[in-house]
Amino acid sequence: MIFPTGRGRLWSIPGRLLASVLALCLTAGLAHVPTGSPASGIGSALAASDGDAVVPHFRRGVNLSRLQNYAYRDPERPGKYLWPPFQGDLARITDPELERLTALGLDFVRLPVDAGVFLAADGVERRLLLDDLKTLVVRLLDAGLGVMVDIHPSTYQSDWTPRDILAEADGPRLKAYEGFLVDVAKRLRDLPPDRVALELMNEPQSVCYREDGEDWSVTQKKLYDSVRGAAPDLPVVLTPGCWRSLEELEYMSLEGYDDKIIFDFHFYDPYYLTHQSLPWSMVPLRYIAGLTYPWTSGSIESAEVLTKQRLAALEKSGVDLPDDAFARAMEGVRDYYNRKRPDLAFIEERFDTLAQWSDKYDIAPERIVLGEFSAIRPPEGLPDDGSRLAWIRDVRSVTEILGFGWAFWDYDEGFGMITDNATRTLDPGIVEALGLDPDALSIPVRP
Repeated sequence: MIFPTGRGRLWSIPGRLLASVLALCLTAGLAHVPTGSPASGIGSALAASDGDAVVPHFRRGVNLSRLQNYAYRDPERPGKYLWPPFQGDLARITDPELERLTALGLDFVRLPVDAGVFLAADGVERRLLLDDLKTLVVRLLDAGLGVMVDIHPSTYQSDWTPRDILAEADGPRLKAYEGFLVDVAKRLRDLPPDRVALELMNEPQSVCYREDGEDWSVTQKKLYDSVRGAAPDLPVVLTPGCWRSLEELEYMSLEGYDDKIIFDFHFYDPYYLTHQSLPWSMVPLRYIAGLTYPWTSGSIESAEVLTKQRLAALEKSGVDLPDDAFARAMEGVRDYYNRKRPDLAFIEERFDTLAQWSDKYDIAPERIVLGEFSAIRPPEGLPDDGSRLAWIRDVRSVTEILGFGWAFWDYDEGFGMITDNATRTLDPGIVEALGLDPDALSIPVRP
């Protein structure tokens, strides 16, 4: 069915989600940002445009998180990296793999880049790294893919985490980071502005509004000004704080920006679903198993059985569990089923915040990209009941109905599109959940 929007665009809507779209349309415009709030001025930022701005229209993409990320540290030189820092099979992608991405129906990639590697490098090494980055971006463009270059400071084992960089408003680390962004912008500024954009920082702050220092909304404008001075036509990707959550939107101020901007947000909600049983996730989430989506497909009792199974497996593998591991895990399980209760309506309600925000300030939906979303695969030994795929399918569908672009997190196994990093085998379930072309499953990418 084709459904008209208020801006002269058309949505092609699957029948099963038509009711959802009607609900969104009925509620659009009800949100209110108080006059004088940090969000005011967004409309003027884009309304002042003459309509000639060239920015990419990123529709369907995937994060290639390993190519310029997850660098190898040098144990002999604290704070430094091996050379080359990005090495091994996961730091490479073959031409047949890129061809398969376009055959799937993807039109862009989000390319995370660990800033710490560049900031720790000396002059010659840094120039070589910047050359390699541009060469990779050009290669992706030649493969028919747009590129969102995501400057992605590592949050672990690094002297250049977002917290470190943003600690002081005018501190040396922020100045160094600003200089690095300018260097990247200079390398990208001669590339097609309808296919390349630069993202200023991934997940800059955990709080929605920072009170112990300069808020990200202020710092982001400073970084933007420096990048814009170096690259007048390069599209820039702006992001909220709060781990890029929807709650941060009310704090975003876009006064002083031009019309060559795109907006990026992330969605991993409910986090207890998308990150359950992940070893490095928070306590007690790493102990929880069996949370289902939609919530009606499971129960507290079924999750209790699988959580006990998860804890037994961890104990058998030598993990030192606290005495209250099970009790704390069950607190999370009960909260999930008694309070959170996620389903399609839950996702629609969350995204309605963004739809109302974009309508209120007349921001075209094609300027908005869901830059990350996914859920972790169940660990070995636990059943896969289809909850992961159901959540991914619903998030993707709602995103597309609203006209936003998306980039799945990510390509590699774990959260990603492939089931095995060695063979690079695509997961048919993920292909279906993302609405991609299943014919691409048969494309060989390994000899």
